[in-house]
Amino acid sequence: MMNPYHIHEAVQAIVRKVHPVSIVLFGSVARDGDGNDLDLMIVVDGIQASVEETRMMVHQSLLECYRHVAVDPFVVTIDALYQASKRKHPFLRTIVREGKVVYMKDADRKWMHQAREELDMAEYLFQGKYYKGSCYHAQQALEKGIKARLFKKGWELEKTHSIARLVALCREYHIRLGLKEEEIVFMDGIYRGRYPAEEGLLPFQEPSAFDAEKAIQIAGKIIKSKSKEGSTTSNRYPSERTKGKSTHNG
Repeated sequence: MMNPYHIHEAVQAIVRKVHPVSIVLFGSVARDGDGNDLDLMIVVDGIQASVEETRMMVHQSLLECYRHVAVDPFVVTIDALYQASKRKHPFLRTIVREGKVVYMKDADRKWMHQAREELDMAEYLFQGKYYKGSCYHAQQALEKGIKARLFKKGWELEKTHSIARLVALCREYHIRLGLKEEEIVFMDGIYRGRYPAEEGLLPFQEPSAFDAEKAIQIAGKIIKSKSKEGSTTSNRYPSERTKGKSTHNG
């Protein structure tokens, strides 16, 4: 088993020297948790230094780490990565499928920005009475908002959409969210029922206005959306709130 400490040390050494946009662990260590070396994709903006110069800086940053573990760094610019993704490069697709993000610059700020956008979209869809879409975007807002809080504590991205899992991680990082167990189950139920084919398999129907507002309010506990300042769904849509009980039993 690859020592997590060696992974952390290698990543931090690169971050201190190169200031990358992101670092992705891929290969056998990312896939199986073990291997002979660390395969790291280091994404840079390509503005501060050329790829060749960056490769030399990465090498210099890892001199101490090489005493404990072999590291195979792959440096790529954002632009080159984008062009490769458009061509559906097989190597890149493998990294995306199996890789694990171990560093992202300003991760907490970026994820919280996306969380606020998701919450804004949930409110917009609520106004148009698209309650299923509103519920889904509220769930995404909550998920991304929690991940932003975790990133701020140094968490390494884990591929999960489970609110219950993220809340458990928050406890490990001593982050208090104030979510009730019923709210966690409710929001996880939204994600599980996002596809029409699953509607007959899970015990809930199309979400109601009550469900959508509930989802927005739960997400709002974590995200302070600018669009909600001075106004809430409860005072903007009072008639919708009284149309019935929840139809969501997820």
